Amino acid sequence: MSSLDRDSKSRAVTNILITGGSQAWKLTAGFVLMIFSTRNLAPSDFGLLAMSATAATFLGLIKDIGIGQTIIQRTEIAKGQIDALFWLSVLASAASALVLALCAHPAALFYGDRRLQQLMIAIAGLSFIAGLPTVPAALLARESRFKPLAILDVAATTASVAAGIVAVIILRDYWALYLSTLVLTLISTVGIWAYSGYRPGYPRLDSETRHMARFGLHVSGFNLANYLSRNADNILIGRFRGSDELGLYDRAYKLLLLPIIQLHNPIGQVIVPLLSRLRFEKERYLSTYNDALSMVMLICQPGIVFAILLSEPLFRVLLGEHWVGAAPIFSWLGVAGLIQVATATAAWLFLSQGRGQEYFRLGVWTALINVTSFLIGLPWGALGIAAAYTLVNCTVVLPLYAISIGRHGPVTTRSLIKTTVPHWIGCGVAAAVTSISIISLDGNSFAGLAALLALAYASYLLPMTFFAGKRALAKRVLRNVFRKAKAFSEG
Repeated sequence: MSSLDRDSKSRAVTNILITGGSQAWKLTAGFVLMIFSTRNLAPSDFGLLAMSATAATFLGLIKDIGIGQTIIQRTEIAKGQIDALFWLSVLASAASALVLALCAHPAALFYGDRRLQQLMIAIAGLSFIAGLPTVPAALLARESRFKPLAILDVAATTASVAAGIVAVIILRDYWALYLSTLVLTLISTVGIWAYSGYRPGYPRLDSETRHMARFGLHVSGFNLANYLSRNADNILIGRFRGSDELGLYDRAYKLLLLPIIQLHNPIGQVIVPLLSRLRFEKERYLSTYNDALSMVMLICQPGIVFAILLSEPLFRVLLGEHWVGAAPIFSWLGVAGLIQVATATAAWLFLSQGRGQEYFRLGVWTALINVTSFLIGLPWGALGIAAAYTLVNCTVVLPLYAISIGRHGPVTTRSLIKTTVPHWIGCGVAAAVTSISIISLDGNSFAGLAALLALAYASYLLPMTFFAGKRALAKRVLRNVFRKAKAFSEG
């Protein structure tokens, strides 16, 4: 490995550790708020939030129009082009906020819940504010200024969780979580503008700017299709099964999705700019992506296997007896989560290689497949939707992603299979060992759950030692961690 390659990976590891540390705090603090609010609010409160989030997320994706990823992906970009993209994002944010406010009354009629109207109008204002830091945040990431972003994440999350806990105690309804999000959005927006130093100017509308806007629209198109794929289940359950069942489904989905998102986000923030710079160097690109994919699977999958097998005691111990009904839903979704840990990294490849149109097409096909599975599972309620979604992800979506990724670029379908096979073996071993150990270890106590979680990780890691590539990755990661720890202690 060349010194330049080592330096690139060393910087990437450093940036991942910085952003990963802030995300670990966000995950921990967010989990505390989630558990506290879940134990103190009714399922219908979360069902109502899920109903409003469906429309808000949809329009939030319109306001984004892929501008952040467009700026990060470019190796060179002029100030006037950045300004043009900024004003475009402001217009899109304002339009989406206005549409969301206008949709509040029809949505309340659709779901048959008048409380939804006020909540959606409040979220519309929040949505506009959240769109303002898109460009300055992208510039910070493009310049690899991850330390200020990490500091902001920690500060905003801490204030948000504290505000949320106080609001839950005082209000005892869904407005408490809205106030928590409001605090997070305001602090993040002000901080990002202060740190970035960016000030918008006169836009430069040339052919290259239009090309970047088209790339952003393709990215936004994928996000919209992906939104449909991820939220059509909420719409169907909320409309035909009610807010209580939607609340159970939403908690199961969020408890699974939160750790995956919190891990992918910091790595993606670092990896996409790095891969964009390496896209014409096949070997370095492939090596960097394989390392990142392996780390994501290694960190997430053992925990998901553990949670699938012990979903009922987990919900009982962490959330309380009245949430145990969400455990079977969680177990089904967890199997899909094992796959999505890997497929979610496809975004890094399509974005860094500038394959916006292919990315959009993949999103459309995935959305159509997933929505079809929701319709098939709907007669059996939330559990039926979870089961149908999981089966389709295992049999259709996973092969579709592998083939689409390998069609162009340094990462081939064959290299994907070679990189991921050890991890699927690890999942099987972890599942077998954990299932056997449940007989002798008490899963209804914190101590028993902690022991079983440790055992799941240990049994997952065991097969990795038989693969030379995984052993080499472990050595590189440990060497970088020790080097940074030593530099920190000496500095």
